[in-house]
Amino acid sequence: MARFQLCACAWVLAAWTSAGHAQNAEPVALEASRDYLLGASLSSGRDPFGTSEQKLGLRPIWAFQLGRFRFATSGASALLAQGRESVDSGVSTVLTRSDLVSLSTSLSVDEGRSWKDDPVFGGLPRVRDTVRGRVTAGVTLGPRWSGSLRASQDLLGRGGGLRLDSGLNYRYPVSPQTHWDLSLGIGWANSTYRQTHYGIAPDAAATSGLPAYALGSGFDGASLGWRMTSALNRNWVAYGGLSVYQLQGAVARSPLATSTTTFGATLGLAYRNN
Repeated sequence: MARFQLCACAWVLAAWTSAGHAQNAEPVALEASRDYLLGASLSSGRDPFGTSEQKLGLRPIWAFQLGRFRFATSGASALLAQGRESVDSGVSTVLTRSDLVSLSTSLSVDEGRSWKDDPVFGGLPRVRDTVRGRVTAGVTLGPRWSGSLRASQDLLGRGGGLRLDSGLNYRYPVSPQTHWDLSLGIGWANSTYRQTHYGIAPDAAATSGLPAYALGSGFDGASLGWRMTSALNRNWVAYGGLSVYQLQGAVARSPLATSTTTFGATLGLAYRNN
């Protein structure tokens, strides 16, 4: 599913943290920095749902930071943070941080999915755009190992439901400027999310001619990715990576799933001011 993450931070939680509830955590600095990043990425991939083919596309990436808040397209935040602290993509903020754990929050705009140009599934209704609230917890498991858990909830009641995404990451430093990451991810969603994104309601089946399909909550996918990132100099950052994603369980058996295993590749180059 095509997604563009553009987020706005959760001010209430940020105020809760600044009021001193995270007594054992390191305070987050509030310097009014003006860091920014601009670049482009070339990606190859396909949607596992519908009849689309593997596509090659060029898209812009950007990020900028204002004090503790970071605005970024998906993936750009990590480039702006190369050699610095990493937080969620989008407009996000770290609520609390210690040597072992961190907590950040954000809002994301989910573009949903349109079937209108698909010759087989064109009769299905659009999955509507919505706003999702996200809370992400990270934990340091060792010198090179880290884990994360992200909860994402539809805030507009548009069938987006609840998602939980967990990840395990291994980072190998090649040099002070270059490292590669090996990441494993697993996703779970409640019945509302899964029915909206992977199911076919009876009325939609009647209008499209496709079989009705209902799902409950459960795991929906697993991913494996490898990515190398390098600061070419003070200002330029490059990266490249490979990924594989596999649908799981009832989602893989959905009539919408035309490819249960998909592969992706990406290359990117970006300029940052600092």
